[in-house]
Amino acid sequence: MLQELSLSTFRNLENLRWQPSKGSHLLLGGNGAGKTSLLEAVYLLSTTRSFRTSRINDCCQHGSSSFSLEGEILGESRVRLETSWKLRSKVRRLNGSEVALAKYLAAQPIVAWTHADADLLSGPPEPRRRFLDRGVMGTQPTALDLFGRYRRVLAHKRHVLQQGPQDLEIWNEMLAPVAFEMTALRARYVTKLARSLEEVLQLCSFPFPAITVHYRPSLNEVQSQEDVLAALRALEGEEKRRQRPLLGPQRDDLEVVWDDHSLRRVASQGERKAIGLALAAAHGKVLEQGGVKPIYLLDDADAELAKDTLEAVWKAFYGVEQVFASSNRPEVWDSIPFAKTWTLRLGQISV
Repeated sequence: MLQELSLSTFRNLENLRWQPSKGSHLLLGGNGAGKTSLLEAVYLLSTTRSFRTSRINDCCQHGSSSFSLEGEILGESRVRLETSWKLRSKVRRLNGSEVALAKYLAAQPIVAWTHADADLLSGPPEPRRRFLDRGVMGTQPTALDLFGRYRRVLAHKRHVLQQGPQDLEIWNEMLAPVAFEMTALRARYVTKLARSLEEVLQLCSFPFPAITVHYRPSLNEVQSQEDVLAALRALEGEEKRRQRPLLGPQRDDLEVVWDDHSLRRVASQGERKAIGLALAAAHGKVLEQGGVKPIYLLDDADAELAKDTLEAVWKAFYGVEQVFASSNRPEVWDSIPFAKTWTLRLGQISV
Protein backbone atom coordinates (compact mmCIF):
# COMPACT_ATOMS: atom_id res chain seq x y z
CA MET A 1 0.00 0.00 0.00
CA LEU A 2 1.26 3.45 -0.92
CA GLN A 3 1.47 5.60 2.22
CA GLU A 4 3.39 8.52 0.81
CA LEU A 5 4.53 9.77 -2.58
CA SER A 6 6.98 12.63 -3.04
CA LEU A 7 7.87 13.89 -6.48
CA SER A 8 9.72 16.75 -8.11
CA THR A 9 9.85 18.07 -11.68
CA PHE A 10 7.67 15.21 -12.93
CA ARG A 11 5.45 15.88 -15.97
CA ASN A 12 3.00 18.74 -15.41
CA LEU A 13 2.69 18.15 -11.66
CA GLU A 14 3.70 20.66 -9.05
CA ASN A 15 6.24 19.25 -6.59
CA LEU A 16 4.25 17.44 -3.94
CA ARG A 17 4.19 15.18 -0.91
CA TRP A 18 1.01 13.11 -1.11
CA GLN A 19 -0.23 10.78 1.64
CA PRO A 20 -3.14 8.63 0.43
CA SER A 21 -4.88 6.32 2.87
CA LYS A 22 -6.02 2.75 2.55
CA GLY A 23 -9.10 2.15 0.39
CA SER A 24 -10.48 3.63 -2.83
CA HIS A 25 -9.51 7.03 -4.21
CA LEU A 26 -11.13 9.01 -7.02
CA LEU A 27 -8.98 11.56 -8.86
CA LEU A 28 -11.12 14.19 -10.57
CA GLY A 29 -10.09 16.93 -12.97
CA GLY A 30 -10.31 18.18 -16.52
CA ASN A 31 -8.05 17.27 -19.40
CA GLY A 32 -4.43 18.15 -18.66
CA ALA A 33 -5.07 18.60 -14.95
CA GLY A 34 -2.49 15.98 -13.97
CA LYS A 35 -4.62 12.93 -13.16
CA THR A 36 -2.85 10.57 -15.54
CA SER A 37 0.53 12.02 -14.58
CA LEU A 38 -0.12 11.21 -10.91
CA LEU A 39 -1.09 7.62 -11.73
CA GLU A 40 1.95 7.39 -14.00
CA ALA A 41 4.16 8.53 -11.11
CA VAL A 42 2.83 5.74 -8.86
CA TYR A 43 3.28 3.23 -11.70
CA LEU A 44 6.81 4.37 -12.50
CA LEU A 45 7.82 4.41 -8.83
CA SER A 46 6.71 0.79 -8.45
CA THR A 47 7.82 -0.63 -11.82
CA THR A 48 10.62 1.76 -12.97
CA ARG A 49 8.70 2.10 -16.26
CA SER A 50 6.10 4.49 -17.65
CA PHE A 51 2.82 3.31 -19.17
CA ARG A 52 2.81 6.35 -21.48
CA THR A 53 6.26 6.32 -23.07
CA SER A 54 9.28 4.11 -23.62
CA ARG A 55 11.53 7.19 -23.28
CA ILE A 56 11.83 7.75 -19.55
CA ASN A 57 13.24 11.26 -20.04
CA ASP A 58 9.84 12.26 -21.49
CA CYS A 59 8.63 12.28 -17.88
CA CYS A 60 10.81 15.26 -17.03
CA GLN A 61 8.91 18.48 -16.50
CA HIS A 62 9.16 20.96 -19.36
CA GLY A 63 12.43 22.85 -18.98
CA SER A 64 13.97 20.23 -16.68
CA SER A 65 16.40 17.40 -17.47
CA SER A 66 15.62 15.31 -14.38
CA PHE A 67 12.87 14.11 -12.07
CA SER A 68 12.69 12.17 -8.83
CA LEU A 69 10.05 9.97 -7.22
CA GLU A 70 10.13 8.62 -3.67
CA GLY A 71 7.52 6.57 -1.89
CA GLU A 72 6.80 4.83 1.40
CA ILE A 73 5.23 1.41 0.91
CA LEU A 74 3.53 -0.46 3.74
CA GLY A 75 3.28 -4.22 3.31
CA GLU A 76 4.62 -6.94 5.55
CA SER A 77 7.19 -4.29 6.46
CA ARG A 78 7.71 -0.64 5.61
CA VAL A 79 10.00 0.01 2.63
CA ARG A 80 11.11 3.07 0.74
CA LEU A 81 11.27 3.13 -3.05
CA GLU A 82 13.16 5.70 -5.10
CA THR A 83 13.23 6.12 -8.87
CA SER A 84 14.83 9.06 -10.59
CA TRP A 85 16.24 10.27 -13.88
CA LYS A 86 19.39 12.31 -13.44
CA LEU A 87 22.39 12.99 -15.62
CA ARG A 88 20.78 10.99 -18.45
CA SER A 89 20.55 7.79 -16.40
CA LYS A 90 17.85 6.04 -14.39
CA VAL A 91 18.41 5.25 -10.72
CA ARG A 92 16.33 2.89 -8.58
CA ARG A 93 16.81 2.25 -4.87
CA LEU A 94 15.07 0.09 -2.31
CA ASN A 95 15.62 1.32 1.25
CA GLY A 96 18.51 3.44 0.01
CA SER A 97 20.34 0.64 -1.81
CA GLU A 98 20.50 -0.34 -5.46
CA VAL A 99 19.03 -3.83 -5.84
CA ALA A 100 18.21 -6.31 -8.59
CA LEU A 101 15.16 -5.31 -10.62
CA ALA A 102 13.21 -8.45 -9.60
CA LYS A 103 13.62 -7.57 -5.92
CA TYR A 104 12.58 -3.99 -6.56
CA LEU A 105 9.46 -5.03 -8.51
CA ALA A 106 8.38 -7.38 -5.71
CA ALA A 107 8.16 -4.49 -3.22
CA GLN A 108 4.85 -3.15 -4.57
CA PRO A 109 3.06 -4.95 -7.41
CA ILE A 110 0.77 -2.88 -9.61
CA VAL A 111 -2.40 -3.75 -11.50
CA ALA A 112 -3.09 -1.05 -14.08
CA TRP A 113 -5.61 -0.30 -16.78
CA THR A 114 -4.67 2.69 -18.92
CA HIS A 115 -4.94 3.93 -22.49
CA ALA A 116 -1.96 1.69 -23.24
CA ASP A 117 -4.29 -1.28 -22.66
CA ALA A 118 -7.02 -0.07 -25.00
CA ASP A 119 -5.96 -2.51 -27.73
CA LEU A 120 -5.71 -5.51 -25.40
CA LEU A 121 -8.99 -7.03 -26.54
CA SER A 122 -9.15 -5.74 -30.10
CA GLY A 123 -5.61 -5.25 -31.36
CA PRO A 124 -2.64 -7.44 -32.30
CA PRO A 125 -1.25 -10.14 -29.95
CA GLU A 126 1.62 -8.06 -28.52
CA PRO A 127 -0.48 -6.27 -25.84
CA ARG A 128 -1.99 -9.59 -24.75
CA ARG A 129 1.48 -11.15 -24.42
CA ARG A 130 2.52 -8.19 -22.27
CA PHE A 131 -0.60 -8.71 -20.14
CA LEU A 132 0.30 -12.39 -19.75
CA ASP A 133 3.84 -11.61 -18.74
CA ARG A 134 2.78 -8.95 -16.23
CA GLY A 135 0.63 -11.65 -14.67
CA VAL A 136 3.44 -14.20 -14.58
CA MET A 137 5.96 -11.75 -13.15
CA GLY A 138 3.44 -10.42 -10.65
CA THR A 139 3.06 -13.88 -9.18
CA GLN A 140 6.71 -14.86 -9.73
CA PRO A 141 9.09 -11.85 -9.99
CA THR A 142 12.10 -14.11 -10.60
CA ALA A 143 10.58 -14.95 -14.02
CA LEU A 144 11.94 -11.58 -15.12
CA ASP A 145 15.37 -13.16 -15.59
CA LEU A 146 13.92 -16.08 -17.55
CA PHE A 147 12.01 -13.79 -19.93
CA GLY A 148 15.06 -11.59 -20.38
CA ARG A 149 17.21 -14.60 -21.24
CA TYR A 150 14.71 -15.74 -23.86
CA ARG A 151 14.62 -12.30 -25.49
CA ARG A 152 18.43 -12.17 -25.70
CA VAL A 153 18.80 -15.62 -27.26
CA LEU A 154 15.90 -14.96 -29.65
CA ALA A 155 17.57 -11.73 -30.76
CA HIS A 156 20.74 -13.68 -31.59
CA LYS A 157 18.73 -16.23 -33.56
CA ARG A 158 16.99 -13.46 -35.52
CA HIS A 159 20.38 -11.96 -36.35
CA VAL A 160 21.69 -15.31 -37.57
CA LEU A 161 18.63 -15.86 -39.76
CA GLN A 162 18.96 -12.43 -41.32
CA GLN A 163 22.63 -13.01 -42.16
CA GLY A 164 21.86 -15.96 -44.43
CA PRO A 165 21.90 -19.77 -44.20
CA GLN A 166 23.80 -20.77 -41.07
CA ASP A 167 23.54 -23.49 -38.44
CA LEU A 168 20.69 -22.77 -36.01
CA GLU A 169 21.29 -25.77 -33.76
CA ILE A 170 23.08 -23.96 -30.95
CA TRP A 171 20.42 -21.27 -30.75
CA ASN A 172 17.55 -23.75 -30.82
CA GLU A 173 19.25 -25.77 -28.08
CA MET A 174 19.49 -22.61 -25.97
CA LEU A 175 15.91 -21.56 -26.71
CA ALA A 176 14.22 -24.90 -26.06
CA PRO A 177 14.44 -25.12 -22.23
CA VAL A 178 13.61 -21.44 -21.72
CA ALA A 179 10.69 -21.57 -24.16
CA PHE A 180 9.32 -24.67 -22.45
CA GLU A 181 9.46 -23.01 -19.02
CA MET A 182 7.92 -19.76 -20.30
CA THR A 183 5.05 -21.65 -21.90
CA ALA A 184 4.44 -23.60 -18.70
CA LEU A 185 4.44 -20.42 -16.57
CA ARG A 186 2.01 -18.67 -18.91
CA ALA A 187 -0.29 -21.70 -18.99
CA ARG A 188 -0.40 -21.92 -15.18
CA TYR A 189 -1.14 -18.21 -14.90
CA VAL A 190 -3.99 -18.34 -17.44
CA THR A 191 -5.57 -21.26 -15.56
CA LYS A 192 -5.64 -19.10 -12.42
CA LEU A 193 -6.78 -16.05 -14.37
CA ALA A 194 -9.71 -17.94 -15.92
CA ARG A 195 -10.96 -19.00 -12.48
CA SER A 196 -10.63 -15.47 -11.09
CA LEU A 197 -12.33 -13.94 -14.14
CA GLU A 198 -15.29 -16.26 -13.67
CA GLU A 199 -15.62 -15.03 -10.06
CA VAL A 200 -15.35 -11.39 -11.11
CA LEU A 201 -17.96 -11.74 -13.87
CA GLN A 202 -20.39 -13.39 -11.46
CA LEU A 203 -19.82 -10.56 -9.00
CA CYS A 204 -20.42 -7.87 -11.63
CA SER A 205 -23.51 -9.59 -13.10
CA PHE A 206 -22.95 -8.20 -16.60
CA PRO A 207 -25.78 -8.94 -19.08
CA PHE A 208 -23.21 -10.50 -21.40
CA PRO A 209 -22.92 -13.96 -22.98
CA ALA A 210 -20.51 -16.43 -21.41
CA ILE A 211 -16.91 -15.09 -21.40
CA THR A 212 -13.81 -17.26 -21.07
CA VAL A 213 -10.07 -16.83 -21.60
CA HIS A 214 -7.80 -19.31 -23.36
CA TYR A 215 -4.05 -19.49 -23.73
CA ARG A 216 -3.01 -20.08 -27.35
CA PRO A 217 0.66 -21.08 -27.23
CA SER A 218 2.73 -21.27 -30.38
CA LEU A 219 4.30 -24.41 -28.90
CA ASN A 220 1.10 -26.38 -28.57
CA GLU A 221 0.93 -29.85 -27.00
CA VAL A 222 4.62 -30.10 -26.11
CA GLN A 223 5.38 -32.22 -23.06
CA SER A 224 9.11 -31.65 -22.60
CA GLN A 225 12.11 -29.56 -23.58
CA GLU A 226 12.97 -32.30 -26.07
CA ASP A 227 9.57 -31.84 -27.74
CA VAL A 228 10.25 -28.11 -28.07
CA LEU A 229 13.67 -28.72 -29.58
CA ALA A 230 12.21 -31.21 -32.06
CA ALA A 231 9.55 -28.69 -33.09
CA LEU A 232 12.19 -25.97 -33.57
CA ARG A 233 14.37 -28.29 -35.63
CA ALA A 234 11.44 -29.23 -37.84
CA LEU A 235 10.98 -25.59 -38.84
CA GLU A 236 14.64 -24.75 -39.49
CA GLY A 237 14.29 -24.91 -43.27
CA GLU A 238 11.23 -22.66 -43.36
CA GLU A 239 12.79 -20.21 -40.88
CA LYS A 240 15.92 -19.93 -43.04
CA ARG A 241 13.79 -19.36 -46.11
CA ARG A 242 11.73 -16.62 -44.43
CA GLN A 243 14.67 -15.29 -42.39
CA ARG A 244 12.80 -15.03 -39.09
CA PRO A 245 11.80 -17.24 -36.13
CA LEU A 246 8.41 -18.85 -36.66
CA LEU A 247 7.87 -20.74 -33.40
CA GLY A 248 8.10 -19.88 -29.73
CA PRO A 249 6.53 -17.78 -26.94
CA GLN A 250 7.03 -14.61 -29.00
CA ARG A 251 4.08 -15.85 -31.10
CA ASP A 252 1.73 -16.81 -28.25
CA ASP A 253 -1.68 -15.23 -27.77
CA LEU A 254 -4.42 -14.91 -25.17
CA GLU A 255 -7.91 -15.27 -26.58
CA VAL A 256 -11.00 -13.89 -24.87
CA VAL A 257 -14.02 -15.84 -26.09
CA TRP A 258 -17.54 -14.44 -26.02
CA ASP A 259 -20.14 -17.16 -26.45
CA ASP A 260 -17.89 -19.16 -28.81
CA HIS A 261 -16.80 -16.06 -30.75
CA SER A 262 -13.60 -14.05 -30.37
CA LEU A 263 -14.56 -11.05 -28.29
CA ARG A 264 -12.56 -8.62 -30.42
CA ARG A 265 -14.86 -9.34 -33.38
CA VAL A 266 -18.24 -9.01 -31.70
CA ALA A 267 -18.04 -6.74 -28.64
CA SER A 268 -18.65 -3.00 -28.70
CA GLN A 269 -16.07 -0.51 -27.42
CA GLY A 270 -17.94 -0.11 -24.12
CA GLU A 271 -18.29 -3.86 -23.68
CA ARG A 272 -14.56 -4.32 -24.32
CA LYS A 273 -13.77 -1.63 -21.75
CA ALA A 274 -15.97 -3.29 -19.11
CA ILE A 275 -14.44 -6.70 -19.76
CA GLY A 276 -10.95 -5.19 -19.78
CA LEU A 277 -11.50 -3.78 -16.29
CA ALA A 278 -12.88 -7.16 -15.23
CA LEU A 279 -9.67 -8.77 -16.54
CA ALA A 280 -7.61 -6.30 -14.51
CA ALA A 281 -9.63 -7.16 -11.41
CA ALA A 282 -9.16 -10.88 -12.11
CA HIS A 283 -5.41 -10.38 -12.49
CA GLY A 284 -5.42 -8.63 -9.11
CA LYS A 285 -7.33 -11.50 -7.53
CA VAL A 286 -4.68 -13.95 -8.78
CA LEU A 287 -2.02 -11.85 -7.07
CA GLU A 288 -4.06 -11.57 -3.88
CA GLN A 289 -4.59 -15.34 -3.78
CA GLY A 290 -0.80 -15.66 -3.87
CA GLY A 291 -0.46 -13.44 -0.81
CA VAL A 292 0.31 -10.21 -2.70
CA LYS A 293 -1.70 -7.01 -2.28
CA PRO A 294 -1.35 -4.89 -5.41
CA ILE A 295 -2.17 -1.24 -5.94
CA TYR A 296 -4.85 -0.79 -8.63
CA LEU A 297 -4.44 2.12 -11.06
CA LEU A 298 -7.42 2.76 -13.37
CA ASP A 299 -6.95 5.73 -15.67
CA ASP A 300 -10.13 7.25 -17.15
CA ALA A 301 -11.91 4.34 -15.52
CA ASP A 302 -15.39 5.45 -16.63
CA ALA A 303 -14.55 6.26 -20.27
CA GLU A 304 -16.88 4.47 -22.74
CA LEU A 305 -19.02 3.20 -19.83
CA ALA A 306 -22.63 4.03 -19.03
CA LYS A 307 -23.29 4.78 -15.38
CA ASP A 308 -25.01 1.45 -14.67
CA THR A 309 -22.16 -0.48 -16.33
CA LEU A 310 -19.61 1.45 -14.27
CA GLU A 311 -21.51 0.59 -11.11
CA ALA A 312 -21.47 -3.08 -12.11
CA VAL A 313 -17.74 -3.03 -12.91
CA TRP A 314 -16.88 -1.34 -9.65
CA LYS A 315 -18.23 -4.28 -7.64
CA ALA A 316 -15.01 -6.08 -8.65
CA PHE A 317 -12.93 -3.50 -6.77
CA TYR A 318 -14.86 -3.34 -3.51
CA GLY A 319 -12.68 -4.46 -0.63
CA VAL A 320 -9.29 -4.20 -2.36
CA GLU A 321 -6.63 -2.63 -0.18
CA GLN A 322 -5.91 0.40 -2.36
CA VAL A 323 -7.28 1.56 -5.71
CA PHE A 324 -6.87 4.86 -7.57
CA ALA A 325 -9.30 5.75 -10.36
CA SER A 326 -9.23 8.90 -12.49
CA SER A 327 -12.15 10.59 -14.24
CA ASN A 328 -13.36 13.91 -15.60
CA ARG A 329 -17.05 13.01 -15.05
CA PRO A 330 -17.85 13.34 -11.32
CA GLU A 331 -21.58 12.83 -11.96
CA VAL A 332 -21.21 9.15 -12.93
CA TRP A 333 -19.54 8.29 -9.61
CA ASP A 334 -22.08 9.76 -7.19
CA SER A 335 -23.46 6.35 -6.17
CA ILE A 336 -20.02 4.76 -5.64
CA PRO A 337 -18.44 5.23 -2.19
CA PHE A 338 -14.79 6.28 -1.99
CA ALA A 339 -12.44 6.60 0.95
CA LYS A 340 -11.39 9.96 -0.48
CA THR A 341 -11.99 12.10 -3.55
CA TRP A 342 -9.18 14.32 -4.82
CA THR A 343 -9.30 17.20 -7.26
CA LEU A 344 -6.46 17.99 -9.65
CA ARG A 345 -6.13 21.35 -11.34
CA LEU A 346 -3.09 22.73 -13.16
CA GLY A 347 -0.88 20.03 -11.67
CA GLN A 348 -1.94 20.64 -8.08
CA ILE A 349 -3.88 18.17 -5.94
CA SER A 350 -6.37 18.97 -3.22
CA VAL A 351 -9.12 17.23 -1.29
